[in-house]
Amino acid sequence: MSQNYKLSVVVLVYNTEPYMRECLDSLVNQTLKELEIIMVNDESPDNSVAIIEEYQKKYPNLKLINQKNSGGAVAGNTGLQAASGEYVTVMDSDDVVPLDAYEKLYKKAKETEADIVIGRAHIILDGVIKEVHYKKERDVWKEEREVTNLLEFPDIFYDGFYWNKIYKRDFLFKYDCFMPPGMLYADRPMVHKAFLFANKIEIIPDVVYLWRKRGETGAKSITQLKGDINNFKDRMESLYYQINYFNEFGNEPLKTEFLKRNFDRLFFPIKSIVIDEEFKEVYLQEIKDFLSKIPNVFENDIGIVKNLYIYMILNDMTNELVEFLQISLKGPIFEEDGNYYWALPYFRDPEVNIPDELFKVKEIQSQFISMDSIGIDEQFIRIKNISVPEVFTIEQVKIEVVSRIDPQDISIYPAKLDKKGKLTVKVPVAEFPANNIYDFYVVFYSKNREERFRITKKMFTNQTKKLEDVDTSIKRTLFFAKGRLSYLVVDIKLENIQLDKDRIKISVDETEIGEVENVTFFLKDRVTKSKIYLHKRENGNFDLPWKQFMEPNHTFDFFMVVFQKGVRLHMNQVPNFQGQTIDPNGLYRELYKTDQANISLRSTSSLRRTLRKLIGKS
Repeated sequence: MSQNYKLSVVVLVYNTEPYMRECLDSLVNQTLKELEIIMVNDESPDNSVAIIEEYQKKYPNLKLINQKNSGGAVAGNTGLQAASGEYVTVMDSDDVVPLDAYEKLYKKAKETEADIVIGRAHIILDGVIKEVHYKKERDVWKEEREVTNLLEFPDIFYDGFYWNKIYKRDFLFKYDCFMPPGMLYADRPMVHKAFLFANKIEIIPDVVYLWRKRGETGAKSITQLKGDINNFKDRMESLYYQINYFNEFGNEPLKTEFLKRNFDRLFFPIKSIVIDEEFKEVYLQEIKDFLSKIPNVFENDIGIVKNLYIYMILNDMTNELVEFLQISLKGPIFEEDGNYYWALPYFRDPEVNIPDELFKVKEIQSQFISMDSIGIDEQFIRIKNISVPEVFTIEQVKIEVVSRIDPQDISIYPAKLDKKGKLTVKVPVAEFPANNIYDFYVVFYSKNREERFRITKKMFTNQTKKLEDVDTSIKRTLFFAKGRLSYLVVDIKLENIQLDKDRIKISVDETEIGEVENVTFFLKDRVTKSKIYLHKRENGNFDLPWKQFMEPNHTFDFFMVVFQKGVRLHMNQVPNFQGQTIDPNGLYRELYKTDQANISLRSTSSLRRTLRKLIGKS
């Protein structure tokens, strides 16, 4: 007797051995039990198949299909053809599904008889979960919605991912909604065709998918190869494939709305034209041909800068475009005859004669946001004087502080006028649980609009004030990583730091760091700035032999790495700390507390130590 599955999950397998168990665990433990799992191995050269076969012995609903290497699109179609579930979905084998995701999607599908149900996705990067930062996709998923007329919600075309959705199987087969074989960017053709023919699409705001983005140490994914010519050509091929079935569908207004929500992706690799002549030639010709086909191409929501790209491409202003891509995009905003303009380079330049209309300010961009300063003390994080040009009618400003561990954990603080009439936000530091990391956003509200931006260092007009607070036992650090503001709260205590004749040792109570992944320690040379990482031992402690790094007359500062951020080790993190000096082989090594109560290590030769004593220095 055949099993009646509610949902079939097709998993594309190729070279994802390090992530395979995490992926499989998230599937076999789903709360939706009538689940068929179809693993399609695209001739993966690693040990992925061995792991799958191990799971097969325990889970009879897990099936394996092996195929000759043919690409992800063929693998996906092969799995869909083999699927027997009432609904189907496709996912990548390096990603993860929250355990109740498919139950939520299927429940909504059955309640509404929808052809497609869409949920929210988050990114997983080096073990840290965070929001998808693409604004438009995030807006598609932000609230529950039913879509029966695409022209009433054309923004749905911003979402072209196959993996955060379930589809009625009979519906997909009826309208031949599969991935084009041999195409790298084959997800959007499948998804957008399904949108076209669906009678009803439901959107839920729940997180249903964790999309793994590879860090710098891993192999680059398709979307990270932005400047590659073949990669770009495949983007174009994917887009033209979609245009063909929109033409067959016969709704020109809908096709135009689709195009205006998808050509922004073509500007991802544009800066590569500055450094690659071959890429420049291919890119500019392809883009010009495509843009010339879009009616009223400048009526879009991609902003002033990218519309200037379009103008220069359509008018063969190659030299100007290359120069524009290399210069600072700064300029005043000014009012004239009731309109506001952003005076970027080339504005009213008679040699290029770009229409003023393209410089007209219509919506807030991150470059327009200004803040005086940010600082932290024992009570508050203070962000002072948040402002945008007066052209924007703003009713309210808020700061959102979002946990990277749980992006659903969002704290919101409204900006208020201070004594000087400036919009200022005070964020109470005590409200944030320790051993977590948070990202900062500023949100502007007007009558019918909400604009949300990650806070960056470029927004601050003055030097930032004190960004670290260690006056209590909890270490709180504000910092800018790649120019973006984050907040680290750490409350991890070490048992002790000790020196002996062979090594330096850090003793750690594993219960202190049990919930925080990948805690490490390093010493940083004050002169060379080089980092020497301690070795983690089986007992959870850390050590570093002297022979691996110690030279005379060097000073090193201790750092603890939490959530990939190095923070200076303070006395409060080592309650039992005691200074210590040892002197084997005539080289003094001193563990000591600095004037700021941080912990450091210095080495001194016998001669230098004698001289220091003679002049009265310890």
